[in-house]
Amino acid sequence: MFKKIKSVLSIATALLVIGTVGCKKITTETNINPNVPSSVDPKFLLSSGLKTSGVLIAGNPGGGSQSGNDPLNIYMGYWTVSGGYIPSSSLLTYNITTDFGSSIWDDTYINLANYQAIINGYGENANTKGAIYTGIARIMKAVHFQRLVDTYNSIPYTDALKAGVNNTPAYDNADAVYQSLVKELDTAVVILKNAPASADNPLAFDILYGGNTSKWIVFANTTKLKLLMNLTQTSGGPAYIQSHLSGLTTADFIGTNADATINPGYTNSAENQQHPLWSDIGFTPTYGLQGNGDYFRANSYGVNFYKNLSDPRINLFYTPLKDNNLVVGRAFGSTDGTETNAKISAIGGNKLGVAQDSGTLKSPTQGSVILSSSESLFLQSEAIQRGFLTGDAAGVYQSAVAESFRVLGLSDYAAKATAYTAQSSDLVNFTASADKIKTIITQKWAALNTYDPLESWNDWRRLRIPADLPVSIYPGTTATHIPYRLLYPTSEYSYNGTNVNAVGTITTASKIFWMP
Repeated sequence: MFKKIKSVLSIATALLVIGTVGCKKITTETNINPNVPSSVDPKFLLSSGLKTSGVLIAGNPGGGSQSGNDPLNIYMGYWTVSGGYIPSSSLLTYNITTDFGSSIWDDTYINLANYQAIINGYGENANTKGAIYTGIARIMKAVHFQRLVDTYNSIPYTDALKAGVNNTPAYDNADAVYQSLVKELDTAVVILKNAPASADNPLAFDILYGGNTSKWIVFANTTKLKLLMNLTQTSGGPAYIQSHLSGLTTADFIGTNADATINPGYTNSAENQQHPLWSDIGFTPTYGLQGNGDYFRANSYGVNFYKNLSDPRINLFYTPLKDNNLVVGRAFGSTDGTETNAKISAIGGNKLGVAQDSGTLKSPTQGSVILSSSESLFLQSEAIQRGFLTGDAAGVYQSAVAESFRVLGLSDYAAKATAYTAQSSDLVNFTASADKIKTIITQKWAALNTYDPLESWNDWRRLRIPADLPVSIYPGTTATHIPYRLLYPTSEYSYNGTNVNAVGTITTASKIFWMP
């Protein structure tokens, strides 16, 4: 049975949970005092955790213009800042502070407590009665701890999530965390494979896979592949990758038309019930433009890339202007006062704010893609090209491009992808390319626009692709490259100062451990 638990969980949120007879809203606050045992049904913990995971990965947990994925979309040349606002010099010059993006850290650790509470709650029954729940919780812990390492490097891990027992956790070396996460994912796969028929199943309260253990195993394998590929440039990395992919084939990873998509039952009834990207850069329930939708515009670097390759995705990543139906970008850091929002394209490919079949902003009820088929296939293509997996790198690459076209809603996407990759440029043509890794990662960058800029940031830091990624042109900018990492948040220096200061002096030029 699921026993009484102690947790640091403190989430006040209206959960949207898919019930057996439709969509039901649960408005009860979930506030668990870590010093007072309380009983919480694991299905609510799981739904709450997954719902927040969707926001953390596909949206903007902080809500402002300098939190969540929004600044990463700027760093990676996808978005820029509108000319209609007083510029934020810290954002435009990369002189970021410990408050910049702090919601990534704070909200992730709060949500990790959700998943840890599930594991703690089942206790000695975690691998039997709680096998499905705890297997899922272990996988999602790995997902979020990896994202924390990729953003901050060394983090509290071993001693984390022990509120009431240890409120000032020490920091683990980032490489040790990565190795532990690989083991955690392997353990989760074993638990799910051996889950007895009598194990509790979340069914519809699993708002990602509906309790389907086979799909969760594939997701775990793909998450492990994603983690391992960040190690390609480290000493001993290739051998480590090879050993931990042993026995796996392309059939073990997310394939075509199988995006990992979270949807707790998003509606347009209220902003806090909309898809998290829609409520960030999309539209209000009455079809007005959201504040960040007005603040962020198309980056000329991204716009020019798609234009130069006659890429049909351009009108789906960016919104054509109403007066001439053209997509127009703006350089990040530009101070040109004529570049008003009437002249620079918005983000998302949706002009009116109503539901449509294409774009990154299809509707307020669309699911949150946390790991797309396209991303998985690009990972597999790179792994094959490097010799870590067996298979047809060219064919998998072609499928990855086609899947990017599909998820954006392009009609006849496979044929369009074939025509696109037949161009002579080595930025698209895998067969003709003299640097096939460059081709793979370039097109992976092109596909991840808005979806998951953290993964694009990882690839740039790991391989420097795209090589010509620009820095801000804002006056006074002295940076020669975009930041390598974010700074630890103010909350850590306030409440865990001894341990965070023990890490040493950190700047935005401090490297993540897997960077060359």
